[in-house]
Amino acid sequence: MEGNFQTHLTSGQFAKVLGISKDTLFHYDRLGILSPEFTAENGYRYYSINQIDVFKVIAILKELEMPLKEIKEYLKKRSPHAFIALLDKEEKLLNSKIKQLQKMKSIILEKKRITQAATEIISADIVMEKNNEEFLVITEADPYTNDKSIYDSMIKHEKYLNIYSIEASHSVGWMRNTKRVLANEPFNYDYLFTRVSKDSNFSNFQREKGTYLIAYHTEGYSSISETYDRIVKHAKDKNIEVEGFFYEDVLLDDLSVRGYEEYLIKISVRISKM
Repeated sequence: MEGNFQTHLTSGQFAKVLGISKDTLFHYDRLGILSPEFTAENGYRYYSINQIDVFKVIAILKELEMPLKEIKEYLKKRSPHAFIALLDKEEKLLNSKIKQLQKMKSIILEKKRITQAATEIISADIVMEKNNEEFLVITEADPYTNDKSIYDSMIKHEKYLNIYSIEASHSVGWMRNTKRVLANEPFNYDYLFTRVSKDSNFSNFQREKGTYLIAYHTEGYSSISETYDRIVKHAKDKNIEVEGFFYEDVLLDDLSVRGYEEYLIKISVRISKM
């Protein structure tokens, strides 16, 4: 009988070692990708233990979305140099996927952190909070006329991020010039912003370190100007001067609440003098 059974496994044993089904092995055999090393007289199909590594590489290539047809074509003309070239190509693809997964993980972790913090907010009062310097990418907002101008501004901002492949885990925020708010000018946004890391080459604005007045708005965008008015009144009553920009951050959005009217929005502005 051909083969050394101490170094060979039946199709069932081979599948069990790899944690796959026998059907997968039969499928690969039919395609000519990975066949048993030999078949015994009793019809039992035997795989060499050396084929375990071969299967693992094939599985990785398949996981990297290389079609089985292409894997079969490679195996027909396999060689050490061809194998090195194949692995080099797949390594580059894998590095790209890892980078994308890390970006996705960063977004998920940041969303989780923000949402968890939002659920712990219990004060409806205006509070003071010390913030560190932050690095932002900002784009100019279109003059506010209706909801379309808001959408157009958001699309323009997202296009800017995409053009420069700016990776960010934070949601887009909005900025209003403090002088215009204090002058009671018609409601209008000046910029949209996205937070980036300190090391980013694309940051074009720095939010200053300092103490900020913080208020939370929960009644929807249609009444958000009321919270701005509340902050301005609070600052006046407490003889507090503010400067720079008001910053709007959405803490709870459609991923955790139903519709704009249930959003939780954080509004902050830097204190210049008390």
